Amino acid sequence: MRNIIKILSLSGLMIFLAFSTSSAQKIAHVDSDAVIPAMQEYKTAKSQVEDYSKQLQNQLKAEEEKMMKYYQQVMTDAQSGKLSPQQQQEAEQKLQGMQQALQKKAMEADQKLMEKETSLTKPLYDKFNSALEKVAKENGYAYIFDKKLLLYSDGGIDATAKIKAALGLGW
Repeated sequence: MRNIIKILSLSGLMIFLAFSTSSAQKIAHVDSDAVIPAMQEYKTAKSQVEDYSKQLQNQLKAEEEKMMKYYQQVMTDAQSGKLSPQQQQEAEQKLQGMQQALQKKAMEADQKLMEKETSLTKPLYDKFNSALEKVAKENGYAYIFDKKLLLYSDGGIDATAKIKAALGLGW
């Protein structure tokens, strides 16, 4: 869906540019997939997100192991006749509650992970966008598109190197 919206937006912009009566405007493109992963902030954020993900997974695994241990104990007690039918029913309800709580914690962990990733990557995207704007102004580019959004390109101005330079990244 997002790709369709991007394509339609790009198409609309290209039509606007084609029929524009103003003077010629410089258009460039950038390969953000070559720039962003080269940024130290990206590498740091990626590492921190991976560490946080492992931490959350370990917490969920501990909860799951606790639930499985309780389940095994209930099964052992039920098979040996130590539990009355009412106790078995209560144990089943407790297990269902534990499973629901685990599912809720898993969803919360996913939410926390997304929030952590967003908070860590926002500054690097802000820095990337600032460099993009700086390069556009310095070189008189009216538009800079991401290379992924171009449906066709026969050459054109590639601003990737200039943006990398503005960020202090070497080729």
